[in-house]
Amino acid sequence: MEFKFDIKDLAEGGIAKIDHTLTPLGCEEDENLQKKVAMIIDEMGKASARAQDLKMPITTAEKLSKSDHIIYLLSEQTNDETFVIVGILKMGWKKLYLFDKKGSRSEAMVYCLLDFYIHETRQRQGYGNKLVEHMLKDNELEAKQLAIDKPSKKMLQFMQKHYSLKKLVDQGNNFVIFEEFFDTPGLTQLKDKFDSTSGYRNKPTYGRHAANKHNDSMSDILHGAGSATRLNDKYVANADIINNKFKDNKPNLVTVLPSEKDVNDTINGKKGAPPKLDLKFYHSHLW
Repeated sequence: MEFKFDIKDLAEGGIAKIDHTLTPLGCEEDENLQKKVAMIIDEMGKASARAQDLKMPITTAEKLSKSDHIIYLLSEQTNDETFVIVGILKMGWKKLYLFDKKGSRSEAMVYCLLDFYIHETRQRQGYGNKLVEHMLKDNELEAKQLAIDKPSKKMLQFMQKHYSLKKLVDQGNNFVIFEEFFDTPGLTQLKDKFDSTSGYRNKPTYGRHAANKHNDSMSDILHGAGSATRLNDKYVANADIINNKFKDNKPNLVTVLPSEKDVNDTINGKKGAPPKLDLKFYHSHLW
């Protein structure tokens, strides 16, 4: 994608790493470059949304400036004076509840692929692989250690072609994990490894990142041990999953009301009346 302004300072390195400052590392004070990067990210984000048939872009300069995500911009020099932006890759750490193929649950910080786009004129020419390989090397990770947010069929085919990753373990959400992911020792150490090697080590302390996070047991209720059996049925051990959509089947909710006789017996204190239940300790029956 060509832009009307000069992007030589940004594109000379081939791949630029952009954080919440909207500038490459070491150029945080360059306001002019910051404006250029913001325009590039917005336009590439729109192009990515069109390619994926999304109603709204999921990558914008404003969203990046308020997050701890990282964007890798791939550029190319077409002649002595002209540089073009070829692709964009957005990455970010997220804490995920993970289920392996046996239904066992764990919790880990996982590096997630959030958006990936190569311009139509450069697809199937190795640019996408070049961009992903640079990101993996930059973070000292392997492709199997990634989670992918809402992957398209083309994205899954890309991972199968370049990294022989095709066996998916459905997580019951938007993220896709490959079976080989669980071969990684010390999953919880991935975040520490990233913090010690990345140029962007600390999360922003403003906006949603500055707010106190309330921790409760809701995740335990929603993802209890009883879900292991259901997840066993969702495990798919072949590449046919590429042609399927992920669906999370929700159980039907049934409410049982007491009979008129039980109500009267309870009021009159008759023997055999059903005991009163304190919903504080029986809340699991509401789900």
